[in-house]
Amino acid sequence: MRICCPHCGEASITRTSRRPSPTLYEVYAQCINPACGFGGKIYVEFAKTLTLSRAPNADIRIPMEPEHRRACMEQLAELNG
Repeated sequence: MRICCPHCGEASITRTSRRPSPTLYEVYAQCINPACGFGGKIYVEFAKTLTLSRAPNADIRIPMEPEHRRACMEQLAELNG
């Protein structure tokens, strides 16, 4: 994943990161442009499920995109059909 500086548009590098929850990362990024020097915190979150896990964790609840949910339900119906 390439993250660009919101000020000058150059690439940013990850300095450190931490994981406050199983679905959220806080990433500390620094612009590589020495003339800019911007640093900031980026949040990266698992926001939607696109494909079901084959080893699901019962404590994790990530909503499914409606069209993917519909496709999964159709596949399950075919299997149980």
